[in-house]
This record gives sequence, C-alpha cells and structure tokens, in this order.
Amino acid sequence: MCSVSIIIVNTNTRELVCQCLESVYANAPECAFEIIVVDNASTDGSCEAIVTRFPRVCLIRNARNMGFSVANNQAFKIARGNHFFLLNSDAILLPGSLDKLLEAIERDESLGVVAPKLVYPDGSLQMSYGPIPNLFVVFCSFFDVKRLVPFSMRERIGRSGLAKLAGKSVDRYMSWFSGKKPVTKIIDKDMYVTGACMLIRRECYEQVGGLDPNFFINVDDADYCKRVHDQGWAIQFLAEATVIHIMGGTLGDRYRWTRAAAYESVFYFMRKHRGSWAFHISKTFAVTAVFGRWMGSVLRGRSERKKSWALLTELVNYSISAAFRSQKGELG
Repeated sequence: MCSVSIIIVNTNTRELVCQCLESVYANAPECAFEIIVVDNASTDGSCEAIVTRFPRVCLIRNARNMGFSVANNQAFKIARGNHFFLLNSDAILLPGSLDKLLEAIERDESLGVVAPKLVYPDGSLQMSYGPIPNLFVVFCSFFDVKRLVPFSMRERIGRSGLAKLAGKSVDRYMSWFSGKKPVTKIIDKDMYVTGACMLIRRECYEQVGGLDPNFFINVDDADYCKRVHDQGWAIQFLAEATVIHIMGGTLGDRYRWTRAAAYESVFYFMRKHRGSWAFHISKTFAVTAVFGRWMGSVLRGRSERKKSWALLTELVNYSISAAFRSQKGELG
C-alpha cells in the first residue's frame, strides 16, 4: 500500500512554513501520510506555531542550524513511508499534485525520483530542472550572466532554437524562456530537478543514501540527482503536477551571491564530481566575480560594498586554505 513521508526543513520562516503546512493538509494525498518538520534552531517562534497549529506534525528541533542536507537526513532516518516527499518551507502544495506524483512513481518502477512543475506565486513558470553544474554552468552562475541578457532577448533566443548551437546546457536553460509549455519527460543524465520539491522512492534512497552532509545549502539537489542517475534510476519531470515555490522565501533572492557557504558548496561539488582542476578553476571564477561586484559597488558608492568585501575575504581565505590542504594531500 502506498504511503508517503512529507519532509520539510525550516529555519526562521514561521509564516511560510505554516502556510506550507496548511496547503499540505488542505491538499493531502489520498494515501496514508505523515509530516516531519526539522527545525534548524529557529528563533522566530516557528516551533511554537507548529506545535500549536499542527499538533499531528512530527517536529524535530535542532539546537543549532545543521544545514539543509543534515536536517533532511535526520527526517529520512525516522520516516516510515514508502516514498519521501521533500518540500521547501516556502512552497505551496496545490490540489492533486502530490497524488499525481505518487501515481507516476507507483506506475513506473524504474523511477527513483519524480518532481513537479514549479511556478511563482503569480502563476508564471519557474525553472524546475536544469543542467548539473560543470564549468560553463558555474561561470554563468557566479557571474550572473542572465542579468546581462534582458528577459525579452532570452525569450527570443529560446524560441529561435539558436541556443542549440551553444550546446545542451545552454539549450536546456534557454528553453525555459521560450514560452513553450514544459512537457512530462525523463530528464537526461546531465540534468537535475530542483530540491525545492521532489518525491523519492524509498528503495532508491536505500540504494543511493541520503543527501551529502558536506552540502550545507545549495547544489545538494544536483549532487543527489547525479548519484541517483549513477545508480541506474530514472528521474521524471511531471508537468501535470504543479507546486508554487516562493523562490528566495527561505534564504532571500540573493543568497547564492552573498554567502560564502553557497559558493563553497559549489566548490565541493566540482571537486567531488569534476576533479581538482575544475575545483580550482571554479574558485578563480568566484573570486573574480565577487571582486568585480565589490569594485562596482565601490565605484557606485553602494552600501553593499562592505558585505562584498567581507565575502571576497572569506573566499580568498578559503582558496588559500584549500591550496594549502591540497599540497598536504588532503584534497583530491
């Protein structure tokens, strides 16, 4: 009999996590389910609100922020469902969506992971899957290349098919701006679905394992999907299931460009999956990109120049430390 464990990680997002839980109960699956919330040392009254408003929720309280991966792994260990449904605290479950995901994964035994179509609160399409990081993807991410290309131009390029000339990564990315409706598909092995919302088969989890605890936040989903692919499981994007994702609701819109931990997760991913040379090049990209943003903020007299400098200092110190550990043979 189908059953599902719904897992939500929360860190100081009281109103969002309560909204998320309300949507889950309002649109609960037809099968048996449990909800596990792992709270990472919130100080905004999240735990009190959850206990009061949702007494049936299994709440794990961490004394400190353990990060996204470790928190999910805590829930995996006690989850009783046949499937695990990871849902961000800034997501809203829509009617029938979880049932559709469950139907899909129950229907095809080759599927290890199924993920829905994500939309913004206004209903516009959000990128729900994308290329697993390589040096090209990392370069575009660190230098925030998309901000240099107006949305209208991205839309024209996506519709024209010219992006195919630049390779798979560019083509898959630009397709989200083409205006075409995404279709249900088994995603390629060089693609991943976002961890904001994904359904994992228990047997897949038991073979692949949990999320890599070395990822505090960011690209943990890409790492997990690559491991799922490597173990021979298929990953499906299910366009018929829709979930609202308030992107940036948990960490802020600019988290990836303002916190060293997000960069360091990418460095770790590159060393783990692409090799030491890609690891060192990605560090160079990061330092160069952040230095450029710091210079821009100084020239324009912007208030964020101190934060940019602090981030730059952290990344440089990390790079020096990593180089030292590499010489000692502690890095691959």
